Amino acid sequence: MMKNKIKKTKLLFYFFIVLIFTFTQFSLPGHAEERSEPIILGKHYDIFRDPSKKITIEDLLSGTYNKSFVASKDDYVFFGHTNDTIWLRLDTEKILKDKQKSYWLEVTDKLDSIEMYLVKEDGSYRVQKRGISNVDDQNIHYRSNLFQIQEPSVKEIYLKLDGELPLSSISFLFATDSFINKIIDYKYLTGMFYGFLLALLIYNLFLFFSLKERAYFYYVLYIFSFILYQATLNSLDVELLGKFLPKLFFIKSSAISGNLLLLFMILFCKEFLELKKYLPRFHNFGNLLLWGTVLSLIASFIIPDVAITNNVTIILAVVVFIFLWLSGIFVLLKGQKMARYYMVGWTVLLGSIIVQALAFLSIIPFHPVIFEEVPAVGAIFESIFLSLALGDKINIIKKETQEIQQILNESLEYKVKERTQELENAKLELEKLANTDRLTQVPNRVRLDYVLEEAFEQAQHHETTFSIILLDIDYFKEVNDEFGHQVGDLVLMNVAQILQNTIREQDTVGRWGGEEFLVICPQTTLDEAVKISEKIRQQLENYQFPIVQRKTSSFGVTSYVNGDTRNTLLSRCDKALYQAKEQGRNCVEFLTDDVNDKISCT
Repeated sequence: MMKNKIKKTKLLFYFFIVLIFTFTQFSLPGHAEERSEPIILGKHYDIFRDPSKKITIEDLLSGTYNKSFVASKDDYVFFGHTNDTIWLRLDTEKILKDKQKSYWLEVTDKLDSIEMYLVKEDGSYRVQKRGISNVDDQNIHYRSNLFQIQEPSVKEIYLKLDGELPLSSISFLFATDSFINKIIDYKYLTGMFYGFLLALLIYNLFLFFSLKERAYFYYVLYIFSFILYQATLNSLDVELLGKFLPKLFFIKSSAISGNLLLLFMILFCKEFLELKKYLPRFHNFGNLLLWGTVLSLIASFIIPDVAITNNVTIILAVVVFIFLWLSGIFVLLKGQKMARYYMVGWTVLLGSIIVQALAFLSIIPFHPVIFEEVPAVGAIFESIFLSLALGDKINIIKKETQEIQQILNESLEYKVKERTQELENAKLELEKLANTDRLTQVPNRVRLDYVLEEAFEQAQHHETTFSIILLDIDYFKEVNDEFGHQVGDLVLMNVAQILQNTIREQDTVGRWGGEEFLVICPQTTLDEAVKISEKIRQQLENYQFPIVQRKTSSFGVTSYVNGDTRNTLLSRCDKALYQAKEQGRNCVEFLTDDVNDKISCT
């Protein structure tokens, strides 16, 4: 029984991996047909480096330094830690197709100071200041540095990059409508990403309070520190706290959060893999890395040179990740199966972080995907597999508890039962997850089969009846084809919510498969079930779905009669659904034996 539940839990996690893969492959396409593609500005720049840091915009406009500008060859320009002031020049004739329109220039990098000079044809200019030093100057509450271009007479644009942070320009030019859609998409995907990590954090915090295992506590701290690190990497700290905390915090936030992440990674690894028991030398080396991380964290606050602390943190991160990976390998070689999922997760994350570090050190080409999608995908996969690893450890603890129960005397019996109860609570929680459709949060087919079996037993032993309703979302494939699977998922979630809000308390609704939902109505006649179906049909027809607006469903209804089996009942209901589709969809059809009637059709 326990093995079957473990298998169900693993299958649930594998299914979730597929969802995450889909999530990373498709952005939200709600306005894809209306949206104009942004211009990547990297290769449009002319670049000038000012080692003196004294050259002004007036000096540049005088023409003295025109020959010092060099055309960029890269889509994304990256200069790393430098003492130079970087000037970037854009010719508006090449990038602004219609100067009468309003445009937005977005620089996604976290920068100390960035200034944009809009130079008009008469030589006058207007300046917009952004970056950490000028966070109050940006009116729109957003993580990127945003500049608005709406003067038709603008001839050239100059960007001035300066400060202690690495200087780079991942920059894009948007038309206003396209930029609004881009912000909506980003907010949606960011919410999905951080929502997943927060849900995982809360769930494992629950397991920690239930099981009192320190590995769960360190894992919760690790997830929390990763959320902080990713937020600082994506400039969300500036977006959320830019007007409340001093500039120095944001200058050093990446190094601080990075060292916290390393600290809790080491603590989790040492506890989960039980290095002191299986690999004493690795345990001692882990202690050295732990102290090294603490010193690096303290240095992040004390040392004024941000370049030093950032580079030390990156080098330390590579060493720590290799150590954690090798620790898992050697523990696995010692026959500890709990390390197998740990190794898969850590391998994915190690690869993503190493790629990130190599790009930051300019060893491989700089690209925004390395700092956006790569760590996000790595973190999600790693979190899933570490959760599986912790699940393995639950089973190991359970086996150890059972062995202890056999040899302990009566004075320890109470504690053993208490520990077993804690494990049973965790099992019940996992079983609940295994019986729930992850996307729609309604019962899945496994749970519906169980409820249907109970309804049959009740009807056969007590000579009562029950009804079932099978509904299919009309032309659902067209939603996926036209708008993408993300929008299709939104439709499924909304339909599930409407069904839950419409059915009676004693009814059970669940996802039968794909775009089909099944409603089981105990002690319900066919006429009553038809009325329930019609009520649901009207609710769906009148509901305004996001993006797709209107979506209808077809219904098949039938009731249990003596002699019915599970297959005959479902087959009859499916036949009624087929007839509803034949009648033009968006209607309710029912069957009792070979007699059918159409209730409503729109």
